[in-house]
Amino acid sequence: MSIFKKEKKKVLRSGSAYRIFRDERRLYHSKTIDNALSSSLIDEGSGMFLTKINELLPIFGTPGECERIISRKEIDLPGQKEKGKVGSRIVLTRDNYGNRGTGLGGQGATMCEAIDIVAGSLSCEKKLRTNKTKARGNFITDGARIYLTERGNIQHYFALGKASDAVAVSSDLKSGIGIKADHTLIIGREMVRIVAGLSNAHGGERMVNGQDYSSGLQPRIEIAATDDDGAQPAVLGDNLIKHLEYRDEIFETLFDRIQVIETKLIRYKHLLAGHFHSGAGIGYIQTFPDPIPISDAMSSVGKYFDGTTSNVIVGMNMELMKYNWKGLWDEFGRKIGHAPLDQKLLSKTVHIGR
Repeated sequence: MSIFKKEKKKVLRSGSAYRIFRDERRLYHSKTIDNALSSSLIDEGSGMFLTKINELLPIFGTPGECERIISRKEIDLPGQKEKGKVGSRIVLTRDNYGNRGTGLGGQGATMCEAIDIVAGSLSCEKKLRTNKTKARGNFITDGARIYLTERGNIQHYFALGKASDAVAVSSDLKSGIGIKADHTLIIGREMVRIVAGLSNAHGGERMVNGQDYSSGLQPRIEIAATDDDGAQPAVLGDNLIKHLEYRDEIFETLFDRIQVIETKLIRYKHLLAGHFHSGAGIGYIQTFPDPIPISDAMSSVGKYFDGTTSNVIVGMNMELMKYNWKGLWDEFGRKIGHAPLDQKLLSKTVHIGR
């Protein structure tokens, strides 16, 4: 005989679940709904409170032999043993994006497992589709979809083609996940992180087609409209601020020099205004230059060369600054040197549409 008391199994209904969490408000609503359903105030087939509803939905068809379909509802089909799959569904399949001849799976390829999760078959069609319509997955007019493929061409399936010319990355023969709906939300209570590239796992990582960084793989993130083929590199904010601050310093230096030049010009005009020649003798007097402006001009020569040297240095610094934020380019517009990572202004990874 066991020394432990045998506990009765508890049926965890919605009401009791809320009671456990001591949420009286939710418990009250649950009881109200239960009372309404038990009182026959709700018409059968109305669908209220998630009861059965009389709705004619498109039928998933025709399933492939390798596919397993989990659907919300099954209906009898005239003259057929198999029941029709209707409503939201999960299809365990091989890579395809429509009829049974599409994708790598439709072509008989192996190593191309896929999962298709759909809510709202053909709900974006211009005309209402009922159970008179049989349709497999439609990546254009189904309401909401999450599609996972081990190997395929995910951008082609969603009618995107390749990424923009600025990114120019093909998804052909690569694993992919596509998420599509009228509104797609990604919510993180602390952080949302979107990254591209291979993981830092021990031993490294590679793509399903064998590519890694050694084969020229360049991670890309593109944020753009579907019809935008001219996404541009995103600006790196911190580096931009440093760049602008440096330019401000150079502009301030130039403004100071302009002020100095203007001051010298004013002094020079004053010297010219008081300029005179002195001479000696009776009758015709031979004049000679006033030594004061000559002395002032001679003393300015050294300062002029000092200023010229400073200007040359500033010009060289400006060219160096251009290299630091945009890289080095030849006369034909070809990039021949990359900017340092801590000073470049444009991201190599993230591209933003216009």
